[in-house]
Amino acid sequence: MKECPQDVVTAPYGTWSSPLGAAEVAAGAAPIFDAAFRGDEIFYSTKIPTEKARTGLVRTSLSRPGDSEQVIPAGFNIRSAVHEYGGTSWALDQSSEVIYFVNAADQRVWQIIPGRAPHALTPDTSGRIRYGDLHMSPWGLLCVREDCRSTRRERAIVLLTKHGTTNVLSTHSHFMAWPRLSPDGSTLAFIGWEHPNMPWDGTTLWLVDVRTPATPAVAVLSGDGVKRRRYSEPAMPRPTDPGISLLQPEFTSDSSLHVISDHEGHWSLFALDIDPVAARPIVTDEPRPPAPEQLGVDRLRPVIDTGEEIGGALWQLGARWHLSDDDEVWAHSQAATATLVRSRLTDTPTDMNSEAVTWEAIDTTGETFGTIELHDLGRTHLLLTAKSTRRPGVLCAVDRTTGLFTEIASERLDTHQSYYSRPRVSELGGVPVVIHLPHNPRFAAPEDELPPFVVSIHGGPTGQATPEMTARTSYFTSQGIGVLEVNYGGSTGFGRAWRDRLRGQWGIVDVEDTVAAVNGLVTAGLADPQRIAISGASSGGWTVLSALASTNVFACGTSYFGVTDLMRFVIDTHDFESHYIDGLVGPWPAAQDEYITRSPIRRVPDITVPVAIMQGDRDPIVPPSQAQDFVDTLELAGVEYIYRLYKGESHGFVRAETIIDSLESEFGFYVDVFGIPRTR
Repeated sequence: MKECPQDVVTAPYGTWSSPLGAAEVAAGAAPIFDAAFRGDEIFYSTKIPTEKARTGLVRTSLSRPGDSEQVIPAGFNIRSAVHEYGGTSWALDQSSEVIYFVNAADQRVWQIIPGRAPHALTPDTSGRIRYGDLHMSPWGLLCVREDCRSTRRERAIVLLTKHGTTNVLSTHSHFMAWPRLSPDGSTLAFIGWEHPNMPWDGTTLWLVDVRTPATPAVAVLSGDGVKRRRYSEPAMPRPTDPGISLLQPEFTSDSSLHVISDHEGHWSLFALDIDPVAARPIVTDEPRPPAPEQLGVDRLRPVIDTGEEIGGALWQLGARWHLSDDDEVWAHSQAATATLVRSRLTDTPTDMNSEAVTWEAIDTTGETFGTIELHDLGRTHLLLTAKSTRRPGVLCAVDRTTGLFTEIASERLDTHQSYYSRPRVSELGGVPVVIHLPHNPRFAAPEDELPPFVVSIHGGPTGQATPEMTARTSYFTSQGIGVLEVNYGGSTGFGRAWRDRLRGQWGIVDVEDTVAAVNGLVTAGLADPQRIAISGASSGGWTVLSALASTNVFACGTSYFGVTDLMRFVIDTHDFESHYIDGLVGPWPAAQDEYITRSPIRRVPDITVPVAIMQGDRDPIVPPSQAQDFVDTLELAGVEYIYRLYKGESHGFVRAETIIDSLESEFGFYVDVFGIPRTR
């Protein structure tokens, strides 16, 4: 058929030609991770697709955002491996030109002054000692240090001086995040948690006196005794109630701080007044320090409560959902969509019992934002990255007076945004979803044809599907295959009760919610019920395989580095997630039967449709043995499958050639299963 630029061609779904090929999806992605001001200068980290997707650091300015330069020379890759997922791998010294960063290859902290060669600040341990969550203070660089030299990971909050001296400030918790020092330097605040909790389950706010080498804990705030409504009661052995999730403490003075808590049913921002540690006598001769003061949630007073989530799942260290100075607080509020909000501190009541906290939504763009990530608060502007239904991710500076957004950098490098999907949020079968209908300005389908769909299952399972223009989703929709993203029970963004629906019910509630959403999609007349696939990565891959084994809704499924065997997972996976299954399924060994019966590898005989397996051979989180054993079982059972094992890839593919091959293989897999005519 002949195609003219001005014509709209009628062709079957799945046969549409699109400039958004897999190569462009892989080459055009340059996600922005962190950003910070230094005067008029703006620094931000981003992947460099042309340099094997290493993460570099870009310097630009608020006054001339079009002018930019790479600060970190080739051969260096900014990435922390703490908890394997890392996070906040660089920091600026505001009193000098020095930049600190973690190099991926050796996990050392390095110093650099732009234009000069970097030099190492910490010793070479061949990557066995790692640093993350870097935060600059007047006394030095605060970090979470992870020691991997023994079978038991040991973590500490340390202070690195500019000369490389290491001062250990706390070892009070097995996991630690957000180290912060009070303005007078006497008190360390951080969030800690212990196995079997994850940071979105139950955490503790620690306050530590760092004036002596003993560094005694002086106070803690946790969720002990907090009663919450339980959403469901599984019959299997009950995972323990973890308490409350506290996130991101930030000092506002020597005697007060802001902290996020979900004790009222969703993450909101609160203030906490504390006794100044500097006013206490320094005790050095006691053999055992006194027990820390136990603070209750009744000490928290509201700062911003939007009724939505100010907070999220801490997969990567250093996430920020609120920023403040002496005048105002800015926060990111998340539900089905994201909102930027602000509260003037002079409008915030001091009465702890008052609920009349004033805040305002900042909406000067008219866009529907899927996600917002806060980075830094400068004197005149706020730095954030945002993704919306109109455009892919951008780094923006928001004027604190007018609320106007100025684009500093874009995460996309291509110019084919007219081919991007047009996502919309909805609810199907009682489940929040994001719908991406097939979209291509040059094509339309026959009137009597319903589109095929891929049901996309996010990872985590605490992730969230939000309405964003993404190249990967648009790769499918621009060729005539719709995408449905499902926020099943366990997803963040919808409150604690929705998140807790998955406790003890992984592989059950997520599958039931997905099927309910698909049935709603079909009932609405939006999809061909005979041509629906399911795809997911990591924990999403688990849900894919669980759904294929327990339902007949899907024509096929694709699992990217998905969990297949729970018993092997808890043995082989890394420390951060080694007890994650305790809350998702049940504690070992009480829930042993569930570990066996729910594992997809034990349910292969129930799978009757083709399966695609994509796996990296260096994955420390879901090791490649999980995929290989599953493929071997598929082979024995006579189940049709395709298997791609990618050399050098970890948990999440980064190499362009891998992204291209896996994406083209997945699309071709659906074309074959759906019986779509191949056009090329």
